[in-house]
Amino acid sequence: MKNKKILLILAAVIFILGCSNENSIEKNNIKKRNTIENIKNSKTEKEYLKNINYSNIADKIIQNEVKESLENAGIDSNNINLFFKSVNYYNGMTENKGLIKSGFVNSKNINPIYDEVEIQKIWDKKNKNFPGFNCRITAFTLMKDYIKIEKPVVKAGEMLFMDMESLKNMPFKLFSQNEENKFINLFSEIPTKMTKDVRVHAENVKNAWKERGIRFDKNSKISMISVFFHFNDDPEENILFIGHVGILVPEKDGKLLFIEKLAFQQPYQVLKFNNRTELNDYLMNKYDTAWGQPVAKPFIMENDELLKEYRSNPNNGN
Repeated sequence: MKNKKILLILAAVIFILGCSNENSIEKNNIKKRNTIENIKNSKTEKEYLKNINYSNIADKIIQNEVKESLENAGIDSNNINLFFKSVNYYNGMTENKGLIKSGFVNSKNINPIYDEVEIQKIWDKKNKNFPGFNCRITAFTLMKDYIKIEKPVVKAGEMLFMDMESLKNMPFKLFSQNEENKFINLFSEIPTKMTKDVRVHAENVKNAWKERGIRFDKNSKISMISVFFHFNDDPEENILFIGHVGILVPEKDGKLLFIEKLAFQQPYQVLKFNNRTELNDYLMNKYDTAWGQPVAKPFIMENDELLKEYRSNPNNGN
């Protein structure tokens, strides 16, 4: 609607220019520039993220800092211990390849790159059947007590095949059978419509989770941040799937910790943000990169609501 208004304003300016003499043309050029500038100013938002502070949770100092934040948020100590057991298993098995060895680092590259091929080689020598931990398994380890499931589990979707393989071949047990059922119910793909309107998709997610009996604890201090992707491989089938997910934890100083496992053969990261707009920009910079696709852009949910600070990647003009 805003774009339509802009076009109407510009059309009016062009019409005036076509009906004016030379002096009025210059006056109207000034008006046109002022009008466009006013439109831009009315849409001014927070500056887009330009750098990040992040760690790979590889040293004891950062692990203790993160542990304290998780404890302050009320997360069960058993779940915290399982999380760090997973972190240390991954870091040890990959020989800390490419990791920040200590502390937080400030980077102007808001999408850190890791040598996934080399990490995979190191991993495969020590893990024949276990693909590794991923973002969904990691997030659920910390979040599982704050998600209630009231109805029977749905059948595991096709998109979860690697997750199920990992859960089957874990070097140590993370979830009970009931928790695994909750995991499947939460992360299986969701049917949707063929539209680019992310608000329609967000509403479909909310309704699907409601039908599955999924409820997020409103009193929880932590929240689940999910990046949903729209897939349309079959013209008759549109689905939404959580392609990436992490946990958002409040800090005493008002900052936010975002904890994630990037991928099976990419490391754990913890990032510090001042607000959710920065979190949004970090995630959209990484995942809102496709051009000319017929499907919707990736969108971000905080628990079962569209992230209020959601906005697209400005470097992607699509």
